[in-house]
Amino acid sequence: MNRRKNDKTFVLGLGRIIVAIIVLLFLMRTFVADLAIVRGRSMLPGLKASDIVFVFKAAYGLRNPRGGYLLLWSEPEERQLVAAVRPESTAVFIKRVASVLIMDNPEAPLEMEKGYYLLGDNKYESIDSRDFGPVPMNNILGRVFPIPGF
Repeated sequence: MNRRKNDKTFVLGLGRIIVAIIVLLFLMRTFVADLAIVRGRSMLPGLKASDIVFVFKAAYGLRNPRGGYLLLWSEPEERQLVAAVRPESTAVFIKRVASVLIMDNPEAPLEMEKGYYLLGDNKYESIDSRDFGPVPMNNILGRVFPIPGF
C-alpha cells in the first residue's frame, strides 16, 4: 500500500515537472529566443538557404537596434509592394540594419518615416527597405545571430 502511494506521488511529481518544462519552453520560444532556418538568397554570402540562426526576441526591450545588426522582421502589412515579386508563404525576413531614420526636424527638406532601413546583403535577390521603406520597431521580431557550422 505504501509503495503504491509512493509510485503515485512520483508519477504526479514527474507529470508536474514535465508540464512545467513544456510551459517554460513555450514561453521561451514565444518571448525570449528561438531558432530559425534561412530561406532564400537575400542574405548571401553571409547566410545561405538552410542555415540555422539563433533569434534573440528579447533583444530590443530596453535598447534599439544598431547599424550592422541582423534582424528578423515581419513584412509591414500596410505597405504595397510595387517593385519586387512577393515570395509565396514567406512571412518574415532576415536583413541587416543599414541606418536608423529619425526625422523630427520640421524644417527638414526631406520627410521620411521613423524606422529602420533594412537591407539584404544580396541586393539583387532581396525584398527589403528599398521596396517597403523604413521598417517600424513593432515589425522587428528579434536580433539574429548566425550559428557557425550549421
